[in-house]
Amino acid sequence: MTTDSSPLPEGEPPVPDDVWDRFLADSERDIRATAPKEPSARARIVARRLREEDEKAAAEAPRGRFGRRGRGPVRAAPHGWRSGTTDEAERRLARRRLVRGAIGVILAVLVVLILLSPGRAWSLVSGGGWGHNGAAVPAPVATLTGSTGSAGQ
Repeated sequence: MTTDSSPLPEGEPPVPDDVWDRFLADSERDIRATAPKEPSARARIVARRLREEDEKAAAEAPRGRFGRRGRGPVRAAPHGWRSGTTDEAERRLARRRLVRGAIGVILAVLVVLILLSPGRAWSLVSGGGWGHNGAAVPAPVATLTGSTGSAGQ
């Protein structure tokens, strides 16, 4: 019994030449497509400058409550000539953010009040005012006047 299990005759390559050439071409193309590309010198300079601006802005950022700085990396806002916005537009946006934040806080307080005391909230909506405690008020009893006198008999 022989230990050689290959059915190929001697001297013949295991893979035909055209298949091997196609494999090499495909491999080279895939290697070139997936190879990491080094950024240009200009891209490295710009990236370093932006990183330094961000670090400078983070160092100059005001401290928040409890002496901590803001969460996450601080991105430096571009100057007006780079962002396409004017100072007036930026002030308008800041005012808008402030108003939206105030409205959000007011809505959150209202939702909490409604969840804690739905009866009192409903009485405010229906016109009962703050003094109404939500208890049922008996309706006034109407008296009959000018009756014929046979109502009680």
